[in-house]
Amino acid sequence: MARLIIDIHDPKKEKEVAELLLKIGGVEVERAEARPRSKGNAIIKRTLTAREKKFVAELRKALKEVNDHLAGKTKFQSARAFLNEL
Repeated sequence: MARLIIDIHDPKKEKEVAELLLKIGGVEVERAEARPRSKGNAIIKRTLTAREKKFVAELRKALKEVNDHLAGKTKFQSARAFLNEL
């Protein structure tokens, strides 16, 4: 089953669209309340703690290493070699 979300901006067209979809057959129409879109960017920003900053820095470093490996700039050791070191 696939789900298709349609935003209808004209409330008068809602019934027409629902009827059209039901004519197709094998389609179930479910009405859901639309979430009001916020005006502007409603992103709430907060400052990161020292621990969170460290985590983000380490994550960025790790992702850079992965990207370098995928680009062929560096080579990771094999899992077997890593486990043998332990």
